[in-house]
Amino acid sequence: MVDHDDVRRVLAANLRRLRIARHQSLSELARATRISKATLSGIETARANPTVETLAGLAGALRVSIAELLEPLPLSEVRIVRGAQAQLHERDGISQRLIDELADGGSVAVSEISLAARQARELEPRAAGSRAHMFVLAGKLIAGPVERITELTAGDYVSFPNDVPHVYEAGHQPARALLLSQSP
Repeated sequence: MVDHDDVRRVLAANLRRLRIARHQSLSELARATRISKATLSGIETARANPTVETLAGLAGALRVSIAELLEPLPLSEVRIVRGAQAQLHERDGISQRLIDELADGGSVAVSEISLAARQARELEPRAAGSRAHMFVLAGKLIAGPVERITELTAGDYVSFPNDVPHVYEAGHQPARALLLSQSP
């Protein structure tokens, strides 16, 4: 037997996820579907029982099938590595926490980079297929492959191959960034 509360909860979660993924507010979705904002809010909080016509309107506006609105998402694997499990070491003057044995057999080194004003670090290539993911926490810095550097400011994110010579350099002020170095 179908549990109607479960169906409403799945619909609520899927509607909110899809609406947010499309950068739509409830008001914008209401205008696109001609469904009241109060009704949409009720659906997103699993308090309403929408009609087939309402589901069809939502599916059309969100460019998905009705089935996609009603199907539960499969649970993804969540993996937690506690600080005590990570190996702490220093490489190229940067303190890193190394997390081995990811799902793909690779590893990730998590580092917080702090550079003094105008300080630069040019690093050697990592293993073939390696990638850097950097989020700038404070200041302005230049980062990326030596041949294709990019200026970044606080809040910016960059991802680039680091299996080539690459550089991190602070601007006129000190800079801090979170760096994830991914190796195959």
